[in-house]
Amino acid sequence: MKMINHQKQLWQNMIDLIESYINGTNNDFCDLVGKLEGALDTSDIKNNELINRWYDFLTPLEIRRAVEGNHIDNNKAIEDLQKMKKFLLLEKKNFD
Repeated sequence: MKMINHQKQLWQNMIDLIESYINGTNNDFCDLVGKLEGALDTSDIKNNELINRWYDFLTPLEIRRAVEGNHIDNNKAIEDLQKMKKFLLLEKKNFD
């Protein structure tokens, strides 16, 4: 899939947001999940297959946010975020 620079930057921003949480720079899980979804919305990607796969990784995060709020099981949250990061990195290779 071909992406414009703006979309690539937003995709990288999602990776950076996840890294900041995993590394402990950002501890606000609820905010992180909201920013991830916001970045996808702003990227205006028109590939439904890619969007559906992206939501396969976001949905567990949204459920965790809804059920646990910011008092989450951090290890499980990081595990889910690492899965999403891996997906983002793999897909990012297809953009160039």
